[in-house]
Amino acid sequence: MRMPRPARTELSLTEWAVLGVVAEREAHGWGVARELSSESDLGRIWSVSRPLVYRALAALRSHGYVADLAPAPSRAGPDRTPVAITGSGRSALRRWLARPVGHVRDLRTELLLKLRLLERSRKEVAPLLERQLRALERSERLLAKTAGGTDGGEPTALWRLANARSARAFVEALIERRAAEPVTYYAIGTVRSPHASLEGMPLQPLADDHGPTRIVLSEPHRGCLVDLDGFSHVWVVSHLHESAGWEETVEPFLDDRRRGTLATRSPHRPNPIGLSLCALLSVDPDGITVAGSDLLDGTPVLDLKPYVPLFDRPRGPVRAGWFEQRAGRVFERASDGRFAPRSRR
Repeated sequence: MRMPRPARTELSLTEWAVLGVVAEREAHGWGVARELSSESDLGRIWSVSRPLVYRALAALRSHGYVADLAPAPSRAGPDRTPVAITGSGRSALRRWLARPVGHVRDLRTELLLKLRLLERSRKEVAPLLERQLRALERSERLLAKTAGGTDGGEPTALWRLANARSARAFVEALIERRAAEPVTYYAIGTVRSPHASLEGMPLQPLADDHGPTRIVLSEPHRGCLVDLDGFSHVWVVSHLHESAGWEETVEPFLDDRRRGTLATRSPHRPNPIGLSLCALLSVDPDGITVAGSDLLDGTPVLDLKPYVPLFDRPRGPVRAGWFEQRAGRVFERASDGRFAPRSRR
């Protein structure tokens, strides 16, 4: 004996789309279908065939969200019965339009449909976008914490994380009214350092006494090394590939209390970018050798920039914030397990 299906309480996207059209003005079923045809403004986001429109109207009637009005005579055939949104239907629609989309995969349809319906009714879209951004930020943070794996990350989780980050960039672009251009960087080389494990690594380059580190550039970028041998030091900009997730505050290596993440050198940052000032020992055709490195073997290198004292030494008084009384600990302390690497998650 088959059990009856439980009654569906949440509307489908098609039903919401139909309700949104009816909310704009009283309409006949054929008029709603025209507004949601594949050639229409809304239909380019979510198109609905005429039979599905009539089925959606029946479902909306059963929820009490639309009601039939008095039949109107028609020259083309039998009398037509227009429908109008009810008070409860308008309240439900208002709540739905204010609610951020739950899944990244639905942004292309549900979020765009909501935005277009809001725009057509001359309502502000900013509140929804702000709520959507906060929801995506929470989702991204959770995915970043769970995207680990023994080989640098489980592919499905990493794919979901990449999609979440792209979605966040898209929503940020909508808020700022600019073209959505995702920020994308590619590694130009790889670190070959004596630091095979995060445990015991120096916290800054000046505390490294493990010997030279090589930075091997990929073939297309080796020509960029011309003239770099005239400098004594180089900034190494890297992607901290073993960093997974971030929090607003962290307990840094050199302190015993939590600090704001952007006031620390913690590897767990919103964007895990490393910045290391290294002494340049030599330049050869396929890379460079530096003394003093705080980078794990295998770290992707994003850029190399020469150190220029006139540019890189600040003018005027210099303050080091909470580091003032603690910076000297860099020679006494080393990396430990407080920032668990991605490969252990």
